[in-house]
Amino acid sequence: MMNSNVYQKKASDFQLLSLQGRDKECLTSLFSEHKASQQLQDATCYLVFNQQKPFFYSLKKHLVSTGYFSGSDSEAMLPHAAAASDSAIAEVEVDFPLALYRSALRHDIFNMLVSLKEQCGHYTLNLRLPLDEIASEYELNDIAKLCIVAGADNLTLSLTRSLDGQQEARINLLANLLKRFFVSDSCGLIFSGLTTLPVMQRISSLAIEILGEDWVDNASLKFEC
Repeated sequence: MMNSNVYQKKASDFQLLSLQGRDKECLTSLFSEHKASQQLQDATCYLVFNQQKPFFYSLKKHLVSTGYFSGSDSEAMLPHAAAASDSAIAEVEVDFPLALYRSALRHDIFNMLVSLKEQCGHYTLNLRLPLDEIASEYELNDIAKLCIVAGADNLTLSLTRSLDGQQEARINLLANLLKRFFVSDSCGLIFSGLTTLPVMQRISSLAIEILGEDWVDNASLKFEC
């Protein structure tokens, strides 16, 4: 029986909470516990499958809405420039401006993304893609290319329903795109909105099939709690 103190422990910045040897029921329970307690923490928790042995780590993330691109939201701002040693914020995550992408010139969107990357400085830049709102694989392919070439460190995929054939096809598309662009060593995938271990294991298996075990072992594949 797992000690109840384990459930009460909150991961501090980049502190690892080893889950090696836990069975699936305990892992799922811990994942749910981290997800439920996230609102009580000023941190984002990730679950990664390092060498097929899952563990949690946490970090502070600065969220930026699509209002950043239009200037319509005064709160949609990047964090102030800080020294490279500052660990108060580790990642900046920006919602991809899907509506603006569909109405603006493609090179204007690309220039906005490049400028965003430059302003992020030493922070890790995650671009969040609303996978279920993207109209087609063609649109997803084009959006992902823009993000990758502009310098995104991670693509965060927001899933709002159980994994199905269409979503698997889109995940395969993105993984093959990373492989084809030779950026799999510098760009990762983050999945949010998933709560079941079988789905996470399925995505992990898909990633290994296309990008290899090393890519997964290097924590390039993460699940946001």
